[in-house]
Amino acid sequence: MTQRSSLEDIVAVVFDKDGVLADSEPINLKSLRQVFASHGYRFGSEIDRQVVGRHPKDYFPAIARQFGLSTARQETMYAEKEALYARMWEEDGSLFDGVHEVLADVRSRVSRLGIATSATRAELDAFLARFKLAGFFDLTLSRDDVARPKPAPDIYLSAARAFGTDPRNILVVEDSEPGVTSAHAAGTFCIAVGGAHLAPGTRVLADRTIATLRDLPALLGDLGRG
Repeated sequence: MTQRSSLEDIVAVVFDKDGVLADSEPINLKSLRQVFASHGYRFGSEIDRQVVGRHPKDYFPAIARQFGLSTARQETMYAEKEALYARMWEEDGSLFDGVHEVLADVRSRVSRLGIATSATRAELDAFLARFKLAGFFDLTLSRDDVARPKPAPDIYLSAARAFGTDPRNILVVEDSEPGVTSAHAAGTFCIAVGGAHLAPGTRVLADRTIATLRDLPALLGDLGRG
């Protein structure tokens, strides 16, 4: 954990995308389960922590190996999963409640905002355009901008370099095991949102926890009085 008593030292706030701003993880899990079920493979919630916070490029091969899938079948199912997710996201994808208001509030307290995601650059840019969020962010980082995706610390170390500050002066908002692990390893001040998919051993790596994104302004207010 990174010791932090005041908001004054925070140079920038950096948000994860999926599970923090985008209510996308249920669609991700649903599309994965449907494709595997269509091929005769079923699994329960025990798989969730392998999936949440990771891009399909990272988690799909590991799950495929658990079922002994051939490379050819894995490639077919991966393509089906991505196509199904894209349709579901286009039809039902949404932001979490209050995202625009929260970002505007945070911007009024901290002058620079960033977004750092395990999604590809194309996916990130499409998301920002669809929900008219690009104007909130001074820095946007995707998996394509770093050598190693989360849980490696690369993306948050890159954010600190881009903002010209020590990672300790970056406040990160995350929700998943890979994300919290990445933020902690980089030495940032990490806020965990929700936590349903965090193991106890990962939860303790976060400096603060909040129930929903709407709780972030109040927490920043408390830090501001610190």
